[in-house]
Amino acid sequence: ALGGHRRFCDGGAWRCRWCECKAEETQGKGPGPDGPSSLCAPCNRRWVAGHTGPPARDASGQYLCELCGRGFETIPGLGTHRSRCDGGVWACAWCRCSAGETSGKGPGPDGKQTLCSVCSARFRAGHSGPPAKTEA
Repeated sequence: ALGGHRRFCDGGAWRCRWCECKAEETQGKGPGPDGPSSLCAPCNRRWVAGHTGPPARDASGQYLCELCGRGFETIPGLGTHRSRCDGGVWACAWCRCSAGETSGKGPGPDGKQTLCSVCSARFRAGHSGPPAKTEA
């Protein structure tokens, strides 16, 4: 067992070439532009997807979303956010509320994630439009 460890041990010196994380901080290593085992698993996924470097960081070291500018502690956190980020331009097709004003997005007559959660619940209940505006 010790012989197998010696063959792969780097003395704790390995760091990802893009995000500088240590081997203990990642799920594994993967190939990158600098050869085999040069990137951590999250950076390897970015490289395979066509990125040419790590995501931008702000002064505090957080990874920044290119669309909305929000910062994240980890690359996986940024990746999860990016799969749902609309760059701050999404609005409910019925009531026109923004993504920040609702608890979520849901399906509507024009497809998935076109209505806010409230309007989507109305749509699923059989309504064909938003509630009528009441005069105050």
